[in-house]
Amino acid sequence: MPPGTETPEAGTFAWALDLYVSGNDTWRQYAPGTQKSRLAIFSRYRKAQGSRPIKTITSENIERALYAKGGHGAVNEYKALKPVFEHLRGLGIIAKNPMNGIELDRPAVKGFPVANAEDIAAFQRRWPVGAVQRLAFDLGLYTGAARSDLARLRRKNLKGDLLVYERQKSRITARVPLTSELRAAIDRTPDISPAFIMTTYGKPYAAESLGNLFGDAAVEAGMSARLRGLRKAFCIYWSEKCATTHQIAAMAGHMSLSEVERYTCAADRERIVKLLVGVA
Repeated sequence: MPPGTETPEAGTFAWALDLYVSGNDTWRQYAPGTQKSRLAIFSRYRKAQGSRPIKTITSENIERALYAKGGHGAVNEYKALKPVFEHLRGLGIIAKNPMNGIELDRPAVKGFPVANAEDIAAFQRRWPVGAVQRLAFDLGLYTGAARSDLARLRRKNLKGDLLVYERQKSRITARVPLTSELRAAIDRTPDISPAFIMTTYGKPYAAESLGNLFGDAAVEAGMSARLRGLRKAFCIYWSEKCATTHQIAAMAGHMSLSEVERYTCAADRERIVKLLVGVA
């Protein structure tokens, strides 16, 4: 814990949080972004319930707290807290996980807007080749990488005819073929640099900063989709190259087969393909 943090009394909920963060293998495998968001949740609970003895915490207590929270916040807290109690159960500190059997009314997820042909054309008109915004667009489009991965991609990720990298969120290794369009985008980047996409100060973008850069560029171009919304075009692009649904799902990372099929059967498929291969 940070310097100056008071050592909690054994058997309390704050003590349980320390046990989980310092000694659970699954926690160490989470992406930094996931750890950061869950530590913020733990901090709130530490302040409100840290001194409470673990054995006084019941399923009813937790369910009422989550119900009062409601919405996506309750879902996030459920995901963060359940592994803590499971870790305690595994250590033999409690007999069972009090969060087992708790059901939430999960709010409907709208999802991320996907890029259609109008979006792509608008962005290409506004940001010509040579602009860093266009570079981020092209690399995102032809790799299908999330912003956290896109910000870290560099020439060391080139392995023969593949762009190979470990996805930060899932820890799955992605292997994206180096097509002519992807090679053209990479050829516009510095030969020696710590990342393909660099700031004006010669530094790699942080994931959040890259997302903000693209978001501002998308707004200026009149495009509703963001970096993650380029996945639809990415799927259509590879479908046109005769990749199977399973292959596309593997390259895109954690997409369901039905989602890939829905994307690749888009009504504006022909227009998107022409825009992606530079055919007006």
